[in-house]
Amino acid sequence: MKRDSAIVAATLGAISTAILSASLACTWAVAHGASMRWRMLFRLFCHGMPERCFYVWGVPMPICARCTAIYVGLALAIAAFVLLPRLTERGARLLLLAAVVPLGVDGLTQLVRLRESTDGLRSATGLVAGIAFGLWAITAVESHVVTDS
Repeated sequence: MKRDSAIVAATLGAISTAILSASLACTWAVAHGASMRWRMLFRLFCHGMPERCFYVWGVPMPICARCTAIYVGLALAIAAFVLLPRLTERGARLLLLAAVVPLGVDGLTQLVRLRESTDGLRSATGLVAGIAFGLWAITAVESHVVTDS
């Protein structure tokens, strides 16, 4: 992995881990007596509707199941980039498109009230999209880095 790609991978991993860790810390604090208003801080990242969130310690997390899975997927994309055969940028872009379509269909059909999604489906589509986005981001940087030679 080239230096710039490693920086992108580390940044994706750090951001996703920080958001997930802060979300769990907030959930723990609310479960132990803090105000539910602390969840509002996470509105920058997610709608946080309690009925669409995982419950931990009997309290809804401040980010929904789909966003939780997206952040987990971003972190997993680093390992996927290292373990999987190298993708071309075009291949990664096509993978991202294929991964985002089910997420979009799930979200849009729920938005227009054709049906109600489940946390399992939200998680699955979010995880796949998070991994695909992370793979694309790292692959795009990896394929466009100019080496000093």
